[in-house]
Amino acid sequence: MKKQIPNSISLSVFILLAVSILFVSCGKENAYSRYKSGSAKFQLKDYRGAIADFSKAIELKPEYIEAYYSRAICESKLGKTDKALADFNKVTELDPKNKNAVFNRAYYIKQQTGDYKSAVDDYNLYLKLNRDGENAFTYNNLGYCKFMLHDTLGAFHDVMTSIQLDSTNSLAYKNRAEVYLSMDSLEKACNDIEKALKLGFTKQYGEKALQLQGKYCGD
Repeated sequence: MKKQIPNSISLSVFILLAVSILFVSCGKENAYSRYKSGSAKFQLKDYRGAIADFSKAIELKPEYIEAYYSRAICESKLGKTDKALADFNKVTELDPKNKNAVFNRAYYIKQQTGDYKSAVDDYNLYLKLNRDGENAFTYNNLGYCKFMLHDTLGAFHDVMTSIQLDSTNSLAYKNRAEVYLSMDSLEKACNDIEKALKLGFTKQYGEKALQLQGKYCGD
């Protein structure tokens, strides 16, 4: 039976992968062709295959910033946090103003492993590097990390800033609800939980808001 290309994967990804394989098979292998091959495999969620290609690209070009960065993302997806951290660190060593590496090092590694203090440092650095960019998600994450460090007022300020920048982010409302709960402001917390649910929190992030509503807000 003939295989069909999944609807979620564009034809251009397959073409890119085929061209990359052709370059390698014809003896025209170079760091760029390996990087493009890895990028195509990443789009197909073949993270191990992508890592192999990015590693080869780095072998051919030891200061290939994009390859280190992309390999770090793949390693993060596979839970290889130590290796991902090393690659993100290499990117910032080669390019100290690489804001994407700074943000993703905080999000994928430091926040996820509970290194909240270091994550706060990275998010603050990212905000300095991204002054003119979209920062609602960053302030939300920064507030969450501060909350986990028991900096309630700092957390409240940052999550409030996130909501001011983007009033449709259900995660920020859930996070602010938890801050309100820690302040014994039950009515405000329940209002935020309801807002988060209306904005589609459950579909995006899971059952946490519903659990909070059931525990603190009744029916």
